[in-house]
Amino acid sequence: MERTKLLTFAVVGLLLLNLLTVGFLFFKPEQGPPGRPGAEGPAAVIIERLHLDASQQVRYRQLVKEHQEHTHTLNQKTAQLYRTYYGLLETPTYDARRANSLSQQIADNQRSIAQLNFDHFTQIKSLCRPDQQEDFNRLVSDLARLFGRQQRPLGQGRPGMGGPPPGAPEDLAPRP
Repeated sequence: MERTKLLTFAVVGLLLLNLLTVGFLFFKPEQGPPGRPGAEGPAAVIIERLHLDASQQVRYRQLVKEHQEHTHTLNQKTAQLYRTYYGLLETPTYDARRANSLSQQIADNQRSIAQLNFDHFTQIKSLCRPDQQEDFNRLVSDLARLFGRQQRPLGQGRPGMGGPPPGAPEDLAPRP
């Protein structure tokens, strides 16, 4: 009888713990990608760093929306191209011509993404008044360091390999 009570308490305790965990996950506020309500992310940082006024912010948010739509489309295309590319591994014979064609399409799509991002920042630059150009240049300098980092050899500075985790060279928070 004593053992039955102990097991009953353990089962009830685990059930309550599971319910609390599920409740926490269900009612936790959502944190999603930038552009969703409540998840400003980079947009808020850029607005603050560039000191955009109200009318600039309206135009900037429209640019962000358009950029996200185009990026989403290109990312979907990239995913499809990779699925097709790696799907070639399932075929009984290797089709080098098809593999090369898909590889080139993937490269072209990545080039389109890079150009889209560059054009997006060109549009942001055009929003800036002359007194904001220096702030924009500092922002671009930070972005260039972030995206232009050299790849490290395996085992040097990679997570799980004894080195620090990769990250931004410096925080993109507003400068004093």
